[in-house]
Amino acid sequence: MPETPIEAIERKLLERIDILASISSDFDGITRIFLSKEMDTAAKLIKLWMNNAGLVANVDPLQNVIGSWPSENAKAPAIHLGSHYDTVINAGRFDGILGLLLSIAAIEVLQTEGYTPKHYINVLGFCDEEGVRYHTTFLGSSFLCGTFDLEALDKVDEQGISMREALKARGYDAEKIEATKPIILPGDLFIEAHIEQGPALEALDLPLAVVSGIAAQTRLEVKVTGKAGHAGTTPPKLRQDALTAAAEMILEVEKTLKSEESLRATVGHIKISPNASNAIPGQAVFSIDLRYPNYDGLQTTKASLMKALKAIANQREVGIVIDCVQETGSSECDPFIQETMCHSLSKFQEGAPTLLSGAGHDTLKIAQTCHTGMMFIRCRDGLSHHPDEYTSPQDIRAALKAWVEIIRSLDQELDS
Repeated sequence: MPETPIEAIERKLLERIDILASISSDFDGITRIFLSKEMDTAAKLIKLWMNNAGLVANVDPLQNVIGSWPSENAKAPAIHLGSHYDTVINAGRFDGILGLLLSIAAIEVLQTEGYTPKHYINVLGFCDEEGVRYHTTFLGSSFLCGTFDLEALDKVDEQGISMREALKARGYDAEKIEATKPIILPGDLFIEAHIEQGPALEALDLPLAVVSGIAAQTRLEVKVTGKAGHAGTTPPKLRQDALTAAAEMILEVEKTLKSEESLRATVGHIKISPNASNAIPGQAVFSIDLRYPNYDGLQTTKASLMKALKAIANQREVGIVIDCVQETGSSECDPFIQETMCHSLSKFQEGAPTLLSGAGHDTLKIAQTCHTGMMFIRCRDGLSHHPDEYTSPQDIRAALKAWVEIIRSLDQELDS
């Protein structure tokens, strides 16, 4: 029996996930970072798929991919949907990508059904949500909201390449960034579908949930400066080992993590100098990722942790500089969007639970500009940012049906 048009769209969605998973700078997992050749390849494919779905697509000066549904009678406010297509190092195949490809597929389903939108509808593929290369998250979504920090263009990666230089190397003109008008405007709606990255939906035995809000988060860079020396000739009393001082500080971060159930604190990156087996490290630089359900709690935790780290530095007689690289307040999803999503999900599963997101998403940044909402999709063992990240085809099909219903419902009910 031949497949129906909807079944064909579902099949293409699953195939596209696998195709994008093959576009990677390494072979063990998936690595696709901002302004890399892999991102170029992915952007061209996403643009093609958007065009094939009936959208008018282009790639903007920062490598975001934008697909707009052409409709003569559409009106403001606009409804934006999508997610990011960059990855962390050694990532899985669903984080970000599933939400973006799901949105393209949903538009294709609606067009196949002959649906005519009342409002402008855009599918957005954000170029940099993870912040791997320049340690500045939400670059793509902030650019489309008109809140991009132009000073970021002068940030350098670990190879000493500035963002401005990287843009030029990939064929983009940094001068156009300042002149580009935002697409996401106050009064618009933005919705994002994303894997849960947690175990709650598995425990509930449900494929989908509505997100109530997103926790506040900050990223710190801690630079510890001691004194480099010869490993064989420098006695213990004369050592100022930056790495052992940093190690004690990292354990303090772990102690902070264990102090409260709702708190998250992680050290995920460290580098030392001179980084030689026979040399005492003279400098250690490490990251701290802090997250808390609300902004005030985050600030209290950050202040307490910084005080403790400085005390360790003082005791060990090493220098310490703590820079706040990124900070974002908590956000609540729009009540109208939450209600619409709950009603839509209830048509396809038993109930519609609401969950708070401990992970940051483009939605968190966009909530500073317009009304936002999110839908979570179950992932096996709650695993994410890992090659074994997995969401079943059955859950993806359920998500597509619900996503189509959510888009249609928001478009119809927005003015009522």
